[in-house]
Amino acid sequence: MVRTLVFSAFLFGITACTHSLLAMWAMRVSPWLAARRRWVWAVVACLVVITPAARMMQSAWHGSKSQQLFAAGMIEASAVALSMIPLFLIHIGLDLSFGLRKRWGKKEEASAPQEEEPEGLTRRQVIEGVGGAAVLAGTGTALGWGIVRGRHAFEIEEVPVRIAGLPRALDGYTIAQISDIHVGLFVGDRELAEGFERVLQTKPDLIVATGDLVDHDEHYIPQMARALASLRGHTRDGVTAILGNHDYYTGAQDVLAGLHAAGVRTLVNEGLVLRGRDQGGFSLLGVADVFASGAREEPPSLERALAMVPPDRPRILLAHQPQYFPTARGRVALQLSGHTHGGQINPGFRPASLFMHYLAGRYEEEGSTLWVNRGFGVAGPPSRVGAPPEVTKIILVSA
Repeated sequence: MVRTLVFSAFLFGITACTHSLLAMWAMRVSPWLAARRRWVWAVVACLVVITPAARMMQSAWHGSKSQQLFAAGMIEASAVALSMIPLFLIHIGLDLSFGLRKRWGKKEEASAPQEEEPEGLTRRQVIEGVGGAAVLAGTGTALGWGIVRGRHAFEIEEVPVRIAGLPRALDGYTIAQISDIHVGLFVGDRELAEGFERVLQTKPDLIVATGDLVDHDEHYIPQMARALASLRGHTRDGVTAILGNHDYYTGAQDVLAGLHAAGVRTLVNEGLVLRGRDQGGFSLLGVADVFASGAREEPPSLERALAMVPPDRPRILLAHQPQYFPTARGRVALQLSGHTHGGQINPGFRPASLFMHYLAGRYEEEGSTLWVNRGFGVAGPPSRVGAPPEVTKIILVSA
């Protein structure tokens, strides 16, 4: 309940800020709305309250109506939030444009035809209003496409990785990586079937799930665990999972218990040797999520995992957040991560790249390789734009 309250409070703060900014913009460009200020703020108040309230109802009662309301609220809130940057840029651009016109003495002619702009509106209001309407329409259209099509358009990324010391007998060994499944309101049986079909197409020797297995609701743990367990029979070496920050939000011990009950192997600051009979095999390591250090849980410890395996085997590390790579580089051959969703919503560029160094794809540092998976499911709005869900086919190459 505490996690739900914290998340709902976060949603309230974000939606209150973005909707207030949108309301102030709308009243600035529309005298009609400015004259009805109280009604505008009443609508804003309703929109701000709906999403966190629906989230709390959905957590308490799991009703379909509250789930649908929460989904609609997340989509609307996301459209508003994503529109803020282009609206701000339009506003700044017009400030500069009209400021320069005044500075250079290029004023509008008094005899300009009145029909060029509606009565009561300045030319700037017309331009900013039309531009803003186009931004809002474009954002809504993009999110809609991401809901209907984008989040279902799974792609397989084939990634060969040279591993020093990998036995020749394991040359071509295939690992299918899935990450950020987020089983919950927006990821159910349909999405699991779509994504797992792609997993099986990789013909993996091993399947790894690198965290955020459940979105935030413990009621979905059995469904998630059964789905992962169903993949075991299609591999030589089964399924191995680690936890992500959303699994800690859900309850780390509950998620681990569900996985163990389903027979899914987990690694939390642990390591094991796979294919030991194939000329020594390789070490598979898994660490706790970095969020664990702030949740009264054991923090990530590569040292503990390394202490459980021989020092002379090539090492592959599962770490949910790619920001752990500076700790692991130079000590492992390969780190597999997720967490970022590749930005999830990328309207022509990746806003998340402003805050994240390791966002998606391959990185090479200090003799180690990092692969960041774009993720399987969705967090926040049930939409993906410019970041299709990914199944990674890692092919190990002996070096």
